[in-house]
Amino acid sequence: MLTREDLTSERIDQIVADARAAGYDFFLSSAQREASLNEALLAHPPGEEAWVFAYGSLMWNPALEYTEVQPCKVDGWRRSFCFWTPMGRGTPELPGLMLALEDGGECEGIAYRLSPELVRSELGILWNREMLAGLYKARWVPTKLRNGRIVNAVTFVVDPRHCQYCGDLPIERAAHHIAFAEGRRGACRDYLTNTAEHARSLGIHDPYLEEMVARVTRLREEQAPVAAEA
Repeated sequence: MLTREDLTSERIDQIVADARAAGYDFFLSSAQREASLNEALLAHPPGEEAWVFAYGSLMWNPALEYTEVQPCKVDGWRRSFCFWTPMGRGTPELPGLMLALEDGGECEGIAYRLSPELVRSELGILWNREMLAGLYKARWVPTKLRNGRIVNAVTFVVDPRHCQYCGDLPIERAAHHIAFAEGRRGACRDYLTNTAEHARSLGIHDPYLEEMVARVTRLREEQAPVAAEA
């Protein structure tokens, strides 16, 4: 689980330095992350509360200080395991896969409300978490809360031009990587399981997540006898 201490600028800068030393030169510097946040805030009225739309690990491990949380839905975007992670939940030899939003469909998740005085600091922590590798583009999207209210929430959609993007991956191959990839932040399958379980707890039924869970479970079960014999 990520903590706020894990997301300080000092720790994130060290992660970026390690990634660049390993050859991943597309990781963003603190100045680049700051510029990205400043650009996103141009679309946010100063002095007002802000909402964050969460669809993956932010649902079960937000590490944010928020004043309200509500189940919600956005139209025009869908969850997708569509980019490689060769460090966090995988390795260069067997990279994991992570979720992002892609065009089309709809997506249910969680909306967090940030109080006006904490918008800048909390989004700074969020940018340290999500904008490391330049994989995402920040977008403010109309978000329908479960109580019927519509708010404008910031979220992260994938940049299909990024070298780690793999949105056209066959689901069988995606399931294999999720089932067996592990990295310094843990197993990729745990990321999937936590996301699916939290979605269910909110009354969210996502057929895509459920199919991936079923495929990954089957692959792990098929592998178990082989591992035991070895």
